[in-house]
Amino acid sequence: MDVYKTEEEQVEAIKKWWNENGKSIIAGVVIGITAIFGWRAYDSHMVVQAEQASVLYEQMIVAARTNDEENVLVYANRIFDDYNASTYAVFASLMLGKVAAEAGELEQAETHFRWVLENSSQAEFEHIARLRLARVLIASDKLELASDTLNVSKPGDFVARYDELRGDIYVIQGKSDEAIRAYEKSLVNSKGSADAQSVLQMKLDDLGRS
Repeated sequence: MDVYKTEEEQVEAIKKWWNENGKSIIAGVVIGITAIFGWRAYDSHMVVQAEQASVLYEQMIVAARTNDEENVLVYANRIFDDYNASTYAVFASLMLGKVAAEAGELEQAETHFRWVLENSSQAEFEHIARLRLARVLIASDKLELASDTLNVSKPGDFVARYDELRGDIYVIQGKSDEAIRAYEKSLVNSKGSADAQSVLQMKLDDLGRS
């Protein structure tokens, strides 16, 4: 399985933004509600909830880095049980899917990524989950389903990754011309990422296209 470098960087950037701004956003929403309805206790409750979920997620990261799979699941389940509607539940599910995919547990990975698609309201997280799900489906030899998964009307900043995966599917299907076109489109849209461009160029070279 791929290392998911580009999407992982996206997750880290979004997580960093959320850690820096999430509490203020929640506080802003709560202040507005408080001003209208007088629910002053709700402010403190939401901030505390975000902090507690954040602590559990950080513990989950530490466990993952030390390959402590048992505690990864323990912390993830606590997040799902107590903070299922939070952004940290999405982070947790993405991590569980990544860990499962790298361990070759493709059905479990598929389940985690589909959970994000069904429960996240953030387009960035949906794209990350969709791309990872497509990789899992490709590895499971579910090529038609993987191709359908990549059909989105607004890929946004992830357009290059979508085209690259389409190219990967075409290669497996023996459709070299289609694969070349997909990789070339991905190369054009890779926005100066040297690593991504290098990988794409190697894939084109393998197909005899310089």
